[in-house]
Amino acid sequence: MLLLLLNLSGLTAQTIKGKITTIDNKIIETASIIIKDSIKAKGIKEYTIALNGNYEILLTKEYKTICVEIAVSNYSKDSFTISNPEKGKTYVYDFLLKKDKVIAIQEVKISAKRRSYTEVKDTVNFNVAAYKDGSDRKIQDVIKKLPGMEVNDNTGEIKYKGMSVETVQLDGEDLFSGNYTIGTKNINVNMIDQVQAIENFASNKLLKGLERDGKVALNLKLKKNIIDVSGSVNSSLGAFKQEKIATDSDANFLSVSSKIKSFGTLSYNNIALNYSPFDYFGNFQSKKDGQNQTFKNNKIIPEFSFLNMLDNKRTVLNNSIFANYNISLKKSPNTSYKSNLYFVRDAISSLNFSETNNTVDDQNFTTSDSNNAIKKPLLLRADFNIKSFGSESSSIDYDVMVSKEKVKSKTKIIQNKALSYNTNLLSDDFFLKSKIVYTKRISDNKAFQLTTHQTFDVLNQQYKITPQESNTAAVNAIQDIESRKTFFDLQSSIIGKIKRAKYSMNLGLEYTSNPLNSSLEDLTLSIPISTNAVVFEKNKVFLNNSFDYDWGNWRIFSTLNLSLLNRYLKKQSRVNDFIVEPEINLNYKFSRISSFNISLSSKINPQADNFVYANEVLINNRTTIKNTPSLALQKTATYNANYNLYDLSNQFQINIGINYSDNKGDFFSNINIDQNNTQIEYFFLNEKFNNRSFNFMIEKYLPFMESTIRFKTLYSISNYKNFINYSEIRDNKSKNLINELFLKSAFDGKFNFENVFKYNLRLTINNENQNFENINYNNSFKLLFKPNKKWFANAVYDIYSTNQKTKYSFIDFLIKYTPSDKRFAFSLAGKNLLNNENFIEIQTSDYYTSIYGSNIMPRTLLISCNYSF
Repeated sequence: MLLLLLNLSGLTAQTIKGKITTIDNKIIETASIIIKDSIKAKGIKEYTIALNGNYEILLTKEYKTICVEIAVSNYSKDSFTISNPEKGKTYVYDFLLKKDKVIAIQEVKISAKRRSYTEVKDTVNFNVAAYKDGSDRKIQDVIKKLPGMEVNDNTGEIKYKGMSVETVQLDGEDLFSGNYTIGTKNINVNMIDQVQAIENFASNKLLKGLERDGKVALNLKLKKNIIDVSGSVNSSLGAFKQEKIATDSDANFLSVSSKIKSFGTLSYNNIALNYSPFDYFGNFQSKKDGQNQTFKNNKIIPEFSFLNMLDNKRTVLNNSIFANYNISLKKSPNTSYKSNLYFVRDAISSLNFSETNNTVDDQNFTTSDSNNAIKKPLLLRADFNIKSFGSESSSIDYDVMVSKEKVKSKTKIIQNKALSYNTNLLSDDFFLKSKIVYTKRISDNKAFQLTTHQTFDVLNQQYKITPQESNTAAVNAIQDIESRKTFFDLQSSIIGKIKRAKYSMNLGLEYTSNPLNSSLEDLTLSIPISTNAVVFEKNKVFLNNSFDYDWGNWRIFSTLNLSLLNRYLKKQSRVNDFIVEPEINLNYKFSRISSFNISLSSKINPQADNFVYANEVLINNRTTIKNTPSLALQKTATYNANYNLYDLSNQFQINIGINYSDNKGDFFSNINIDQNNTQIEYFFLNEKFNNRSFNFMIEKYLPFMESTIRFKTLYSISNYKNFINYSEIRDNKSKNLINELFLKSAFDGKFNFENVFKYNLRLTINNENQNFENINYNNSFKLLFKPNKKWFANAVYDIYSTNQKTKYSFIDFLIKYTPSDKRFAFSLAGKNLLNNENFIEIQTSDYYTSIYGSNIMPRTLLISCNYSF
């Protein structure tokens, strides 16, 4: 298959390139290059735009004769012909143009089908209309279909050519302050004309040309008629099987003027849709929240998560309200103001049960839990930014973020079909972060930057568990945890370039204080069971250096980070460590569309931050955790190799990667289990373990099938160690294989289809060489029908299977009607027509087999009306 696709992409086409100058040796900045099959032909077969006196085009069609014609305003036309062109050959022809006579002509209008994309230097402009299939509502629905794009369904994170997108702008404005899922999940697709993928992106214009290349951003280019105030209102009403009302309604608006740009959205639904960038279904983090986690406390007591192999749209019962308002105001040519306001309230409920058969020391025992859970998050957050240019060469950025989050979780539990409990968990978090960045462009080749963060986070958790009936064996307790985290840093940077080399030197210091207090009390006896009073501080002085050298087709990037790390944990001695962390990255560019990369790095990781408390903490009706604190360091050596080919003109992609990491030292778990209780203790061992992975992806548009085919695979091997009920150390190995086969047609007729097949295999091997196998697969088939411009319909048939023991089928449909007045659209949608009521998964590991079941979204019918203005 790979050889076939390579032949299709490289051997059936010709490359034509050359230079364009005038007879007086001046470079032609812009010219149109037109490909025809004869000099007299009127039709245009292919074309490209020449920039800065150079042109190059890779032909995608077969020709007996190739006529290449150039057109430049105010210059005479010129052309040349290639007879019997050879496949795969490169032809070079330089144009020498003469000035044309000025002749008055009548206006001529040329109508042609708009191309699906255009390329200009480091930017690819995808025309949204070319990738819509009729089912799209939000711009994220289209981004998922663009070549080279990947969208994480849980976090909304976007990757382009395998690189994480830094930001998504709106008409060149970072309106969402990096939290771009607000825009991609909520902006109506009909507002956007193009999605522009920008490589070598620079977020700070004063550092343009000095920072290392490689950052990626997207820009959503608005349609020309989007001025003043535009927006959309969608209202969907229907019913579940139980005749309960189902609804999905949202409204958003966009205001554009010379000084103000704003976007607002308000939504309400109870059909498991999440329009916000915050995930309370499965506790996944967006990219920006992941960056902020460095400054925040970790929740020791986990909140209930709603996770299985089904997506959230099938599993979660919710009642969600989300509101967001973003505004960018240009007060003067040198000063701009930006703010982002968020409100989230939800009530997420689930009925589930689990049954686990444990095999420990040749003993078997079974545990079970039945849960009726509801989680109610409430979030208020505000982000502010002020950017001021003191001059053309200096700027100050001031960012402030403040958030208040409360999550209440209530659960009714039946444990082992005997003990009944009520539990209440309250997680209350207040977070404040400020950041100041001063940038000074010293010269064309050098800049100075001063950066400081100040953050403060207070997290309080209270977990209360009470038996529903009087029982001396039942747990009746309350667990309180209070943790505070204060962070401060100050760093100065010199960023510059010398000819082909770019460099940066970053000198700074950090201070972190993270005290923690906890108390566990027996409510029956009114006595304390366990307390923790932790004092933990961390200080670091660092010098980070980077060097980036562009050597033709070779690019060499290296870093050397030096730091003096000082840590103090109460009841342990203060520890000082001098840390050296080198990294080197070599990239070879075979051509404009393909490259090979290899990287080697050595990292030193302080693992102690999450394992500082020594006494027990109750985290659920069964489990307590504690640690043997240690300030030892983990050492990790990582080796990566990657080959990437991205040929947009031939709609062909390949990515191959090999990754290996060698680790020494980590916190391992000692697990003690009986039928009613689980006690987990984490402690540090200076043991070695490694991880390996291989990934491969190939995608090609096949003209003879008028279809796109994509195959992805990821194979990984991980080693881990644990202790079960005071056993000897257990060396375990986990092997994971994830495959995906995607096929989508692009026929000119009324019918098209899309099919995605996913196969996951996880094999666990314990220290006694016993194998535990988990096999899950999912096939999703979608049939699309578009008889004309007004009507669209699709039907989806999903199959899920877990370990070949459970199998579920789902049928969904959508019928959409858009009248002549395109401001309106009407639709009828149905989900889970087969009315599955629960979903069961069976999983095995190195010491247990579990059955997990949960209720799912019942049969749902929705009638929708969408109005755009």
